[in-house]
Amino acid sequence: MEVILMEKLIFAYTSSASDLEIPILAASIRKFAGTLSECPIWVLIPKTKNEIPKEIKKQLLSLDVQIIPFLVDPDLKFPFARYVLAVATAESLAKEKTKLLAWLGSNTIVINEPKLFLLDKDKNLGYRPVHHTLVGSFYEKPIDPFWELIYRKCNVPEDKIFPMKTHVDNNTLRPYFNAGFLIVRPKKGLLQSWWDNFKELYCDPCFKEYYEKDDLYTIFIHQAVLSGVILSTMERQELQELPFIYNYPLNLYFECPIALRPQNINDLITARYEEFELEVPRWLEKIPLQDSLKSWFTDQLNSLSQIMTTSTKKVKIGKNPIVYPIPIILAGALVHGKPNFETLGDVGIMGINPPIVFISSGQDHYTNQGILEHETFSINFPSTKLLVKTDYCGTVSGHDVDKSQLFDVFFGELETAPMIRECPVSLECKVIKEFSIQHRQIFIGDVVQAYVTEEFVIESEGRQRIADMIKLDPIIYALDNRYYKIGEPIGVGYQESKKLQKQ
Repeated sequence: MEVILMEKLIFAYTSSASDLEIPILAASIRKFAGTLSECPIWVLIPKTKNEIPKEIKKQLLSLDVQIIPFLVDPDLKFPFARYVLAVATAESLAKEKTKLLAWLGSNTIVINEPKLFLLDKDKNLGYRPVHHTLVGSFYEKPIDPFWELIYRKCNVPEDKIFPMKTHVDNNTLRPYFNAGFLIVRPKKGLLQSWWDNFKELYCDPCFKEYYEKDDLYTIFIHQAVLSGVILSTMERQELQELPFIYNYPLNLYFECPIALRPQNINDLITARYEEFELEVPRWLEKIPLQDSLKSWFTDQLNSLSQIMTTSTKKVKIGKNPIVYPIPIILAGALVHGKPNFETLGDVGIMGINPPIVFISSGQDHYTNQGILEHETFSINFPSTKLLVKTDYCGTVSGHDVDKSQLFDVFFGELETAPMIRECPVSLECKVIKEFSIQHRQIFIGDVVQAYVTEEFVIESEGRQRIADMIKLDPIIYALDNRYYKIGEPIGVGYQESKKLQKQ
């Protein structure tokens, strides 16, 4: 009979293969975690075509880190969905191997032995509250519709709700747990329940209005669902809130209440830092940190920066207009009374207000004749469903082939700029300037009107806008002479910078 020796604790975290900072957490555990420094360390990496850089993999292996690839559905593209899947995967693998699993954000460092990771016998979850209020629900106010929906979907009894203070802005909220710091007993299956609920709820139509109202709901619904699952599956006496010296936000030190600013950072147990700062951050020079720890952390960052510099050595490949990605469009014009369409990648925006665009076409191209005659043109963005016809329009000339029969053509306000109904987006443009450079003819156009297929239009904040790029499914071209589809979204414009202030 095989005897399985249970570990007292396993550290685990996840990251993408391209993240260079993934050895820092492991290195800090091995150096500063005291009696827990020899515990197993797992890093879960999604199975993709991207390999961990050799030098990073070498560092991880030298630290005796187990690299665990896990399968991810390519369609799983919602923010933090892969993160929650990784958490559940780690818990599933740990069930028969350890009594406790410490799940940490990859931007964590261990500074002193995390003794409280060894939870009291009657505790099943060690946690820290979120740093900021974010989408949290103020305890002293009536529950808002978003959290009421979370509690209903997660079956949270009203008598389980208790007050919890955020770390940085010091507000009293209904329970809102930090998803980057969870100490669990794997046999309880809490993290699997989180994944089971999250994968059902994030795409629930009931939450759509919140995503459209504020991007923070999209970004942090995973933490809201986690909070709902914890409240529905555990009693309060099973929960152990660890002190603020655990999961401390180093980069937010001066934003924390004075009572929560340690006089010496070296007294902290674990801390978080901004994960994308591979250069030595400015706040590191300002916080009260002893030279020994400061030097260690600085050395880690410098070492990774050197690896990044080595791995990004530049090679001259000659004169090449390498601009990625290249959107493929069908430029339309009325030539000798017939609609004609030309496939182009030479297209761009010159301004949003006023809306000005340009296309660049070979001087002898048939479409140019119609643009010059009527001083109008259209820009049509085909979806990947039109790839064959789009490619065809770029291989034959309107001199020889009547392309007007390829598409369902319509006209707009200008009446001389043919557009394609099958394309999700079409722009109707009036020429405001034309000139030639070498063998290219440039047309700069004022966008008179934009036409979008109804299914791709959504209402947001009282105005119409286009749905996400994945739904539009545009054709992308690269200079390797291949067409591509749009990949997963990785952030929201003018919102990502808020993460510098919020955790």
